[in-house]
Amino acid sequence: MHGTILVYGNEPMLVKTRGLILEKAGYEVLASTTFAGAMLTLMTQQVDVLLLCQSLTDEERRGILETAHALQPEIKCAVLDFEEREDTIEGVDLVRGLAGPSALLNALGRLRTQKAATQTM
Repeated sequence: MHGTILVYGNEPMLVKTRGLILEKAGYEVLASTTFAGAMLTLMTQQVDVLLLCQSLTDEERRGILETAHALQPEIKCAVLDFEEREDTIEGVDLVRGLAGPSALLNALGRLRTQKAATQTM
């Protein structure tokens, strides 16, 4: 098992599809399509990576990122994004959603490597 990932987004089919890809790659997947559900998961379970779908608004993203970092300061976060943005989100890996499953899995591999490196320091 590579770790536990919480996939959060507003579109149930996207959340489910991404969950299946991640499970097949060896991750334990938790999923939510509501803020309340994502928050409850973060309060009750240890999560290694929070993966936010592009279906969330910027406000929804900010809200769950603040909550995630307050509840689990060591959590790594990734945001799927179709837009080519100039801005960045501090402490978040932006994954271009159109790049496909391999880009998603590579980004999660980078996050796991970063987490392992910070734990050994």
